[in-house]
Amino acid sequence: MMEENSSLMNSFDEELVHNETEISPMDDVEKARPSINTRPRRWIHSRIFQRNTLLWALPLILGISILFYTWDTLALSQRALRMLSAKQQEDESYSEPIHEQNTTEKIGVKPSDVTVIGVVFFGRRQYVDILDCYLQRNLALNGGYLNEVHFLSHSSKREDIDWVQSLINRTAGYKYVETEGHYGTVWKQHASDPNTLYIKMDDDITYIHDNAIPRMVHTLIDHPESYAVSANVINSPEGHWLHYHTNAIVPYLPEPHEPDLPLTPELTSWRPSKLPEYPQVPIPDHFDMKKGPSRDHHRWLPLDRNSKNLHKTPIHAAAYEWQGIGVTSWSLAAQQHASLLSNIEADTLNRYYFGDEIGVWNMQNYRYSINFLALWGSTVRASEISARDELDIAVKNPERLGRPLLVDSHALVAHFSFGPQQEHLLKTDFLDRYRSYANEMVCRPENQKVPFQTGS
Repeated sequence: MMEENSSLMNSFDEELVHNETEISPMDDVEKARPSINTRPRRWIHSRIFQRNTLLWALPLILGISILFYTWDTLALSQRALRMLSAKQQEDESYSEPIHEQNTTEKIGVKPSDVTVIGVVFFGRRQYVDILDCYLQRNLALNGGYLNEVHFLSHSSKREDIDWVQSLINRTAGYKYVETEGHYGTVWKQHASDPNTLYIKMDDDITYIHDNAIPRMVHTLIDHPESYAVSANVINSPEGHWLHYHTNAIVPYLPEPHEPDLPLTPELTSWRPSKLPEYPQVPIPDHFDMKKGPSRDHHRWLPLDRNSKNLHKTPIHAAAYEWQGIGVTSWSLAAQQHASLLSNIEADTLNRYYFGDEIGVWNMQNYRYSINFLALWGSTVRASEISARDELDIAVKNPERLGRPLLVDSHALVAHFSFGPQQEHLLKTDFLDRYRSYANEMVCRPENQKVPFQTGS
């Protein structure tokens, strides 16, 4: 019996040893029990995961996904290019004015029953020489809105008077008007025909967008409740702050060193892309607003366009006020002129727009510069205008008559300088750059402009 039991035990031990050779070495669970499943195991058995053999599949799946995404993106790009090509072919069949093609809106046609007269408060020929190209472009006989342009003489310089009379004698649609008395008297005597719409402009307007006068005319007609309509004036006290906050201002600073290159026409090109970048020199955190120009005919150079650089330029001092630094600071005006030329070249004039859905802004009896203004002669007759004509026209009469002064923010013009700014601004190259722009984009070939001699 003992021998028989011993034989059974030995047989069990041998079987156990035999079965242990079939135990999976992969995990503790299978080590603890005999393997009794002799069927072939599927490839996705759990042991494959634990041997980390699945890792090869992850790059494969990722690669396939990237391939499909790239294929789809290329297909979309090709479709976009075909659409762009079709759009370009369509655009080539349409001709817009040479002047600021992509920002030219379709305003309509001049109302045939409305007489529009441009009124220039004249006194300085070096500015009017540039303005002349814009005035001729806007004359009705040339397809514009101005039936006539009246130069209201406000100069005691004989050479200025002789110059403008010579210009008038050779230009159809121009008229010379002698004036006497203060500005209020001039308004009443020469801009008060009740059936006439007047566009009053300063003589140092150095840029007029093609749509400025048409828009102002239509805005005034479409808003009979208004007192007057002003253009969106580059270099106006209130405009500095407004344009700063509409993201129209570009970081510029005066060139710190005398340029090595000689003065050539290229250096007075209107295009900012022709300018060198501002040199890599330390820049103070705040521009010294009391600092004057370092030399005559100096340039303003662009910095990288970002908020940090912008805060180091004159515009950081802009305030929404009708007097103060906005009138006296030549550097604020210089940065405004530099920014306008940049936005013209970049076709980003829409940065200047503000107001309601069509770009009209109600001044709510707050003062605004009247450098470029549209109003009816009947409104002038109903107004009380003293020697302080801007205060009366922008604030007192709108308040008294209950009719607001509006600003059409799409009607862009550039006003070169206020009295306190003029001396320093004339030591920049901006007047030459505005002349360069007018010669290229506005003036007729037979009416190209050249610089006046210093002191003219």
